This record gives sequence, structure tokens and C-alpha cells, in this order.
Amino acid sequence: MNIINFKIEGLTCEACVKLVSSRIKRIPGIQDVKIDLSTGNASVTNIADFDLNIIKQSLVGTNYKIVD
Repeated sequence: MNIINFKIEGLTCEACVKLVSSRIKRIPGIQDVKIDLSTGNASVTNIADFDLNIIKQSLVGTNYKIVD
């Protein structure tokens, strides 16, 4: 298992966190998503090597983005 840590911009409430989490969890291979609303820090556990661009693509069309 691998863990990817990154920051998400645009989160303002728990509903935002739930929406982003659900989009990320739909990606094949993702096992767990943890997002801290107060900091925007996210931690994603996946079963294999993973490209952060796949997560970025899952947020296209929302008001949220991953900060590089």
C-alpha cells in the first residue's frame, strides 16, 4: 500500500470534504481518503503506485483543486 499526501484548495465545509472524498474514492485502487477541513491536508491510501494527476482529474469541474 502507498500513501499520498497533498493539499486541497477551496474546502469551506464538511459537505465539501464529503464531495471531494467521494470523488476520490471512486478511483480504482483507492482504499482510504482522509481530509482535514481546517488545513486542507489530504491523505490517500492506495494499493499500488499512483499518479497524483489521476486525483487532480477527479476534481475537474468542481471548485476544488490540488495545490502542487
